[in-house]
Amino acid sequence: MSALRLQRAVSAATGFALLIGLWWFATDVLGTRPVILPAPEAVARALFVLAVDPSFRNDIMTSLTELAGGLVLGVALGVLIGVALARHRLLAAFLEPLVESFRFIVPFSLVPLVVVWFGLAPIGKIFVVAYACVFVMALNTAAAIGEIDPLLLKAATMLGLGGWRLLLRVILPAAMPRLLTGFQLAVAAAWVAVVAAEYVGAQAGLGMFIVTAQSGLETTQVMAGMAVIGVIGLALSLAVSALRRVLIRYEASAGW
Repeated sequence: MSALRLQRAVSAATGFALLIGLWWFATDVLGTRPVILPAPEAVARALFVLAVDPSFRNDIMTSLTELAGGLVLGVALGVLIGVALARHRLLAAFLEPLVESFRFIVPFSLVPLVVVWFGLAPIGKIFVVAYACVFVMALNTAAAIGEIDPLLLKAATMLGLGGWRLLLRVILPAAMPRLLTGFQLAVAAAWVAVVAAEYVGAQAGLGMFIVTAQSGLETTQVMAGMAVIGVIGLALSLAVSALRRVLIRYEASAGW
Protein backbone atom coordinates (compact mmCIF):
# COMPACT_ATOMS: atom_id res chain seq x y z
CA MET A 1 0.00 0.00 0.00
CA SER A 2 1.41 3.39 -0.99
CA ALA A 3 1.96 6.09 1.59
CA LEU A 4 -0.88 8.18 0.13
CA ARG A 5 -3.37 5.31 0.30
CA LEU A 6 -2.28 4.50 3.84
CA GLN A 7 -2.77 8.13 4.84
CA ARG A 8 -6.25 8.14 3.31
CA ALA A 9 -7.15 4.89 5.08
CA VAL A 10 -5.98 6.28 8.43
CA SER A 11 -7.93 9.51 7.85
CA ALA A 12 -11.07 7.56 6.99
CA ALA A 13 -10.70 5.33 10.05
CA THR A 14 -10.18 8.41 12.24
CA GLY A 15 -13.34 9.99 10.87
CA PHE A 16 -15.41 6.88 11.62
CA ALA A 17 -13.86 6.62 15.09
CA LEU A 18 -14.79 10.24 15.88
CA LEU A 19 -18.34 9.65 14.64
CA ILE A 20 -18.75 6.56 16.83
CA GLY A 21 -17.20 8.42 19.75
CA LEU A 22 -19.75 11.24 19.44
CA TRP A 23 -22.51 8.65 19.07
CA TRP A 24 -21.37 6.88 22.26
CA PHE A 25 -21.16 10.21 24.12
CA ALA A 26 -24.73 11.09 23.13
CA THR A 27 -26.15 7.75 24.27
CA ASP A 28 -24.02 6.71 27.25
CA VAL A 29 -23.04 10.08 28.72
CA LEU A 30 -25.94 12.35 27.79
CA GLY A 31 -28.42 9.50 28.21
CA THR A 32 -30.37 9.89 24.98
CA ARG A 33 -33.38 7.56 24.96
CA PRO A 34 -32.80 4.36 22.90
CA VAL A 35 -35.98 4.88 20.92
CA ILE A 36 -34.49 8.15 19.66
CA LEU A 37 -30.85 7.10 19.34
CA PRO A 38 -29.80 3.56 20.34
CA ALA A 39 -26.28 2.93 21.60
CA PRO A 40 -23.56 1.79 19.17
CA GLU A 41 -23.24 -1.58 20.88
CA ALA A 42 -26.99 -2.19 20.49
CA VAL A 43 -26.81 -1.50 16.77
CA ALA A 44 -23.73 -3.73 16.50
CA ARG A 45 -25.63 -6.58 18.18
CA ALA A 46 -28.54 -6.05 15.78
CA LEU A 47 -26.14 -6.24 12.84
CA PHE A 48 -24.75 -9.56 14.06
CA VAL A 49 -28.26 -10.96 14.37
CA LEU A 50 -29.24 -9.69 10.91
CA ALA A 51 -26.10 -11.19 9.38
CA VAL A 52 -27.47 -14.69 9.95
CA ASP A 53 -31.09 -13.84 9.16
CA PRO A 54 -32.12 -15.36 5.79
CA SER A 55 -34.95 -12.86 5.30
CA PHE A 56 -32.55 -9.93 5.71
CA ARG A 57 -30.12 -11.46 3.23
CA ASN A 58 -33.08 -11.76 0.87
CA ASP A 59 -33.78 -8.04 1.37
CA ILE A 60 -30.18 -7.24 0.43
CA MET A 61 -30.27 -9.44 -2.67
CA THR A 62 -33.59 -7.93 -3.73
CA SER A 63 -32.19 -4.39 -3.55
CA LEU A 64 -28.98 -5.36 -5.36
CA THR A 65 -30.91 -7.19 -8.10
CA GLU A 66 -33.14 -4.18 -8.69
CA LEU A 67 -30.05 -1.96 -8.68
CA ALA A 68 -28.29 -4.11 -11.29
CA GLY A 69 -31.31 -4.26 -13.58
CA GLY A 70 -31.91 -0.53 -13.43
CA LEU A 71 -28.23 0.30 -13.90
CA VAL A 72 -27.87 -1.85 -17.01
CA LEU A 73 -30.97 -0.30 -18.56
CA GLY A 74 -30.28 3.27 -17.47
CA VAL A 75 -26.58 3.32 -18.38
CA ALA A 76 -27.12 1.75 -21.80
CA LEU A 77 -29.94 4.14 -22.64
CA GLY A 78 -28.02 7.10 -21.21
CA VAL A 79 -24.95 6.38 -23.35
CA LEU A 80 -27.11 6.10 -26.48
CA ILE A 81 -28.86 9.39 -25.69
CA GLY A 82 -25.51 11.04 -24.95
CA VAL A 83 -24.07 9.89 -28.28
CA ALA A 84 -27.14 11.22 -30.08
CA LEU A 85 -26.85 14.57 -28.29
CA ALA A 86 -23.18 14.92 -29.22
CA ARG A 87 -23.11 13.45 -32.73
CA HIS A 88 -26.48 14.07 -34.40
CA ARG A 89 -27.84 17.59 -34.69
CA LEU A 90 -31.41 16.65 -35.58
CA LEU A 91 -31.68 14.09 -32.79
CA ALA A 92 -30.06 16.55 -30.38
CA ALA A 93 -32.62 19.20 -31.27
CA PHE A 94 -35.37 16.69 -30.47
CA LEU A 95 -33.84 15.11 -27.37
CA GLU A 96 -32.22 18.06 -25.58
CA PRO A 97 -35.47 19.76 -24.44
CA LEU A 98 -36.78 16.42 -23.19
CA VAL A 99 -33.59 15.63 -21.30
CA GLU A 100 -33.41 19.09 -19.76
CA SER A 101 -37.05 18.86 -18.67
CA PHE A 102 -37.21 15.34 -17.28
CA ARG A 103 -33.86 15.35 -15.49
CA PHE A 104 -35.24 17.80 -12.93
CA ILE A 105 -38.07 15.47 -11.96
CA VAL A 106 -36.94 13.71 -8.78
CA PRO A 107 -37.06 9.92 -9.28
CA PHE A 108 -38.79 9.42 -5.93
CA SER A 109 -41.72 11.53 -7.14
CA LEU A 110 -42.42 8.84 -9.74
CA VAL A 111 -42.92 6.09 -7.15
CA PRO A 112 -46.70 6.59 -6.61
CA LEU A 113 -47.22 6.49 -10.37
CA VAL A 114 -44.95 3.47 -10.73
CA VAL A 115 -46.97 1.64 -8.07
CA VAL A 116 -50.10 2.27 -10.17
CA TRP A 117 -48.35 1.02 -13.31
CA PHE A 118 -46.48 -2.01 -11.97
CA GLY A 119 -47.91 -2.65 -8.49
CA LEU A 120 -45.28 -3.93 -6.05
CA ALA A 121 -43.38 -5.90 -8.70
CA PRO A 122 -39.58 -5.43 -8.89
CA ILE A 123 -39.89 -4.00 -12.42
CA GLY A 124 -41.23 -0.80 -10.86
CA LYS A 125 -38.07 -0.30 -8.80
CA ILE A 126 -35.93 -1.15 -11.82
CA PHE A 127 -37.76 1.57 -13.76
CA VAL A 128 -37.10 4.14 -11.01
CA VAL A 129 -33.41 3.19 -10.85
CA ALA A 130 -33.04 3.43 -14.62
CA TYR A 131 -34.71 6.84 -14.56
CA ALA A 132 -32.38 8.00 -11.79
CA CYS A 133 -29.20 7.28 -13.73
CA VAL A 134 -30.15 7.69 -17.41
CA PHE A 135 -29.81 11.47 -17.46
CA VAL A 136 -26.55 11.43 -15.49
CA MET A 137 -25.04 9.10 -18.09
CA ALA A 138 -26.55 11.00 -21.02
CA LEU A 139 -25.15 14.39 -20.01
CA ASN A 140 -21.73 13.00 -19.07
CA THR A 141 -21.52 11.02 -22.31
CA ALA A 142 -22.42 14.07 -24.40
CA ALA A 143 -19.89 16.22 -22.53
CA ALA A 144 -17.17 13.56 -22.86
CA ILE A 145 -17.66 13.21 -26.59
CA GLY A 146 -17.72 16.98 -27.00
CA GLU A 147 -14.28 17.20 -25.35
CA ILE A 148 -12.61 14.77 -27.79
CA ASP A 149 -9.92 16.37 -29.95
CA PRO A 150 -11.45 16.96 -33.42
CA LEU A 151 -8.10 16.05 -34.98
CA LEU A 152 -8.42 12.55 -33.52
CA LEU A 153 -11.82 12.08 -35.12
CA LYS A 154 -10.59 13.52 -38.41
CA ALA A 155 -7.60 11.18 -38.45
CA ALA A 156 -9.81 8.18 -37.72
CA THR A 157 -12.18 9.17 -40.51
CA MET A 158 -9.30 9.51 -42.95
CA LEU A 159 -8.24 5.97 -42.03
CA GLY A 160 -11.64 4.71 -43.10
CA LEU A 161 -13.42 4.46 -39.78
CA GLY A 162 -17.03 5.53 -39.64
CA GLY A 163 -20.38 4.75 -38.09
CA TRP A 164 -20.33 2.12 -35.36
CA ARG A 165 -16.65 1.33 -35.92
CA LEU A 166 -15.71 4.95 -35.24
CA LEU A 167 -17.95 5.02 -32.19
CA LEU A 168 -16.69 1.77 -30.65
CA ARG A 169 -13.01 2.00 -31.57
CA VAL A 170 -12.30 5.72 -31.20
CA ILE A 171 -15.07 7.83 -29.65
CA LEU A 172 -16.02 5.73 -26.61
CA PRO A 173 -12.42 4.79 -25.69
CA ALA A 174 -11.38 8.44 -25.92
CA ALA A 175 -14.33 9.45 -23.76
CA MET A 176 -13.77 6.68 -21.22
CA PRO A 177 -12.45 8.77 -18.27
CA ARG A 178 -15.47 11.09 -18.29
CA LEU A 179 -17.79 8.14 -18.94
CA LEU A 180 -16.48 6.39 -15.84
CA THR A 181 -17.05 9.56 -13.83
CA GLY A 182 -20.62 9.58 -15.07
CA PHE A 183 -20.97 5.90 -14.24
CA GLN A 184 -19.78 6.48 -10.67
CA LEU A 185 -22.35 9.24 -10.24
CA ALA A 186 -25.01 7.02 -11.81
CA VAL A 187 -24.27 4.17 -9.39
CA ALA A 188 -24.66 6.52 -6.42
CA ALA A 189 -27.93 7.94 -7.76
CA ALA A 190 -29.22 4.46 -8.56
CA TRP A 191 -28.48 3.09 -5.07
CA VAL A 192 -30.28 6.00 -3.42
CA ALA A 193 -33.20 5.58 -5.83
CA VAL A 194 -33.69 1.85 -5.27
CA VAL A 195 -33.76 2.20 -1.48
CA ALA A 196 -36.08 5.22 -1.65
CA ALA A 197 -38.43 3.44 -4.05
CA GLU A 198 -38.68 0.51 -1.63
CA TYR A 199 -39.96 2.83 1.09
CA VAL A 200 -43.31 3.11 -0.66
CA GLY A 201 -43.95 0.23 -3.03
CA ALA A 202 -42.13 -3.03 -2.28
CA GLN A 203 -42.57 -6.44 -0.75
CA ALA A 204 -38.88 -6.87 0.07
CA GLY A 205 -35.64 -4.88 0.05
CA LEU A 206 -33.63 -2.72 2.41
CA GLY A 207 -35.99 0.22 2.09
CA MET A 208 -38.95 -1.99 3.01
CA PHE A 209 -36.96 -3.41 5.94
CA ILE A 210 -36.41 0.09 7.35
CA VAL A 211 -40.06 1.10 6.89
CA THR A 212 -41.22 -2.06 8.66
CA ALA A 213 -38.81 -1.48 11.54
CA GLN A 214 -39.80 2.18 11.83
CA SER A 215 -43.50 1.30 12.01
CA GLY A 216 -42.72 -0.79 15.10
CA LEU A 217 -40.49 1.93 16.63
CA GLU A 218 -37.53 -0.45 16.37
CA THR A 219 -34.95 2.29 16.03
CA THR A 220 -32.06 -0.13 16.52
CA GLN A 221 -33.20 -2.12 13.47
CA VAL A 222 -33.63 1.10 11.48
CA MET A 223 -30.07 2.20 12.22
CA ALA A 224 -28.72 -1.28 11.49
CA GLY A 225 -30.44 -1.16 8.10
CA MET A 226 -29.02 2.32 7.48
CA ALA A 227 -25.54 1.05 8.34
CA VAL A 228 -25.87 -1.79 5.82
CA ILE A 229 -27.08 0.64 3.14
CA GLY A 230 -24.07 2.87 3.81
CA VAL A 231 -21.58 0.00 3.73
CA ILE A 232 -22.98 -1.35 0.46
CA GLY A 233 -22.92 2.15 -1.04
CA LEU A 234 -19.29 2.57 0.02
CA ALA A 235 -18.42 -0.84 -1.45
CA LEU A 236 -20.07 0.07 -4.76
CA SER A 237 -18.19 3.37 -4.90
CA LEU A 238 -14.85 1.68 -4.17
CA ALA A 239 -15.55 -0.97 -6.80
CA VAL A 240 -16.22 1.65 -9.47
CA SER A 241 -13.10 3.59 -8.41
CA ALA A 242 -11.02 0.40 -8.74
CA LEU A 243 -12.53 -0.26 -12.18
CA ARG A 244 -11.72 3.30 -13.19
CA ARG A 245 -8.08 2.92 -12.14
CA VAL A 246 -7.72 -0.35 -14.06
CA LEU A 247 -9.34 0.92 -17.27
CA ILE A 248 -7.56 4.28 -17.32
CA ARG A 249 -4.23 2.54 -16.71
CA TYR A 250 -5.01 0.25 -19.63
CA GLU A 251 -5.93 3.24 -21.79
CA ALA A 252 -2.57 4.86 -21.07
CA SER A 253 -0.63 1.69 -21.88
CA ALA A 254 -2.65 1.15 -25.08
CA GLY A 255 -2.09 4.72 -26.22
CA TRP A 256 -5.75 5.73 -26.25
